[in-house]
Amino acid sequence: MENLKDEFEEGLKEVEEFIDEKTIFLRKPVTIGGVTYDKLDLKEPEMHQVEKAALAQTEVGMAISLISQVAKVPLAVIKKLCQRDFKEAANFLGSISDDGQKTGETLSQS
Repeated sequence: MENLKDEFEEGLKEVEEFIDEKTIFLRKPVTIGGVTYDKLDLKEPEMHQVEKAALAQTEVGMAISLISQVAKVPLAVIKKLCQRDFKEAANFLGSISDDGQKTGETLSQS
């Protein structure tokens, strides 16, 4: 019973710490068509954005599409991101879609 209480309190703590918006300052800014992008303003995606991104052929393609839509920047910008910037953006959006669960975690069923 004590374990259940601890899990509940930990879950409440995670909900309180949930962040649904984030600005990522790019380690390597991207210039497309004379415009330089040095940051991505991300937020929780809307379902129409998730649906459109789901049409991509690969998980990476899905992440590229979703980041582009949410940050309101051209696809070409996201395709030119360095791997660390791309991963940071994808991980942020992934943390929203999995309701704050870390990879490999499962909710215990009692």
